[in-house]
Amino acid sequence: MKNPILTKSEETCLVALRQHKASKTRVAIAAKLDLIQTAKALQALKLLGLAKQDTAMLWRTTPRGKEIRFKPSSDSVQQNNIPSPGGRRVLQVLDRPRRVVEIAEKLKVTRQRVHQLVLRLHAQGLVSFGDPDNPSWLVMRIDDTTPILSRDEERVLSAMPSDYATTADKIRAAAGMSEPSLQQTLQNLMSHDFVELSDGIQGNQLYRITAVGLKHAQRRHSLRRANAPHLPVQSNRVRQVLLFIRDAESARIKDLNDIMGGPHNSINSLMQYLKRKKLVEKIGQDLRAPYSLTDQGRAALMEMERRLVAD
Repeated sequence: MKNPILTKSEETCLVALRQHKASKTRVAIAAKLDLIQTAKALQALKLLGLAKQDTAMLWRTTPRGKEIRFKPSSDSVQQNNIPSPGGRRVLQVLDRPRRVVEIAEKLKVTRQRVHQLVLRLHAQGLVSFGDPDNPSWLVMRIDDTTPILSRDEERVLSAMPSDYATTADKIRAAAGMSEPSLQQTLQNLMSHDFVELSDGIQGNQLYRITAVGLKHAQRRHSLRRANAPHLPVQSNRVRQVLLFIRDAESARIKDLNDIMGGPHNSINSLMQYLKRKKLVEKIGQDLRAPYSLTDQGRAALMEMERRLVAD
């Protein structure tokens, strides 16, 4: 049987099918056609015996469609590169990369309508997709230079709290990722200056989102945030002691006893405990020398105060 002459649209759709693009949407994206052009070309291929639909309505090449050879057509697919009124509204919304659901909410139309519009804009060379196999995930203007994060990077960046640093374990729990995947993802985010390392109160490594990371278009506000790391001390009594020492710059056991009340031995034991935790240190060698806060003590008090306000 003589090989049929295919139009440019039919050629590009057949090539897409050979690349295992099975849905009409994926064929349209690969062929750079809108849905109407794609449907017309697929039906033509079906009539020529080169393509078929299975019971799930997915498209496949027939045995003949896999083997047929054709010369590349010199004709180009005719595209009207002027966006429709609906397409212009979509472009206006795309001040940054957005999901189809976001666009639909802003334009007050259905997701299906936005899906049709963005595929036409893609065929016109006006938008691109964060993931061509899932165009609903992320749509952006073709000239948008925003660095696109992977799905794992998006999950981790979205799990990062905005107002405190936290541990990798807390981030992993919030993002629902394995340890190896998390570490690689954190390294990727740090290489783009979206996340930075900082020292924890107990000398451990903490991760903090940067100002650039906070503004990234893919940081989702609806996802779960990582919890803050455990504090070395948590009682209100300890907070009051640290607060008094900070405000006074230094304090003796007697000063604290006058303020806090209670037995002298109790305050003395508390100060020895805070000293072991490296939150306070003595100024001088004298037995009655006053105590001052260490850097860790100031950091612990700052975090305790932040959590008190947050609660």
